[in-house]
Amino acid sequence: MKEKKQSDLAVLLGYAGSHKGLTFLGLGLSAVAMVLGMLPYICIWLVARDLIAVAPNWTQATGIARYGWMAFAFSFAGILVYFAALMCTHLAAFRTASNIRKAGMAHLMKTPLGFFDSNASGLLRNRLDGAASETETLLAHNLADIVGTVAMFLPCWC
Repeated sequence: MKEKKQSDLAVLLGYAGSHKGLTFLGLGLSAVAMVLGMLPYICIWLVARDLIAVAPNWTQATGIARYGWMAFAFSFAGILVYFAALMCTHLAAFRTASNIRKAGMAHLMKTPLGFFDSNASGLLRNRLDGAASETETLLAHNLADIVGTVAMFLPCWC
């Protein structure tokens, strides 16, 4: 019977080991942070709406200060949540990259010595470190930003 091939992301998260949960937590927090980052713009829209509704008697707009403080609170909360998200994804990404390096070196240690006659060990190490570094960037930054961007547009589709 033919085995089902794992997706690339599943293989990549397999290297995360026990830190896989941190990746998902960081992605979830990134989505929440993106939504929190959009809420101050809604507060600004509410201020403009209230001002336009009472124009030119600006003193009748009473909720403006409340919307301003809400915008500040949402901005501050968004920054804190995004910081927590990046801490989670970075911790998981560093562990994943480290495990990829260890697995790559373990694989190279099992190769026959003749393999290194035609392949320079420094070049192999450089390529392995480069690939692990790119994986770290993907997991620590790019994936969190992609999830945040998708989360920002989800309310538009619902």
